[in-house]
Amino acid sequence: MKLNKPILIKYGDFAGMAASIVCLLHCIAMPLAIFVFPMLGLAHAHDHFHDVLVAAITLPVLLALVPGYLRHRDGATLALGGAGLAIFLVAVFVAGPRFGEVAEAVLAVASGCMLLVAHLRNRRHCRRCGLPSACAGASTAE
Repeated sequence: MKLNKPILIKYGDFAGMAASIVCLLHCIAMPLAIFVFPMLGLAHAHDHFHDVLVAAITLPVLLALVPGYLRHRDGATLALGGAGLAIFLVAVFVAGPRFGEVAEAVLAVASGCMLLVAHLRNRRHCRRCGLPSACAGASTAE
């Protein structure tokens, strides 16, 4: 079974957009969760959720934005995605432990917005490709 890069880019972008939205919702709901999780016995579920989010946000950047850059050569999309990923990792691994949940949430929301825009830009480039089999099956009529 041959791996189809355009399909990988397409679904990587969709996964990245979904992960960014989940992250944004998580950060917005965090003040409520801080109070509710311990009462439900889920105090450590938040840490596990962060581990899942790190993977869910990092993998689509590597699977969609990097190959998208190699195909379209849009450095701004790759830079935006790379900066968004870097800020997210700093938020989770540095800002959260050192400065608390509020600092982590602010940085994570900013990074989520950056990543969402980067994946949307990548999808737009894929739709404009013009190659018959390129990037999610875009046709020359597009």
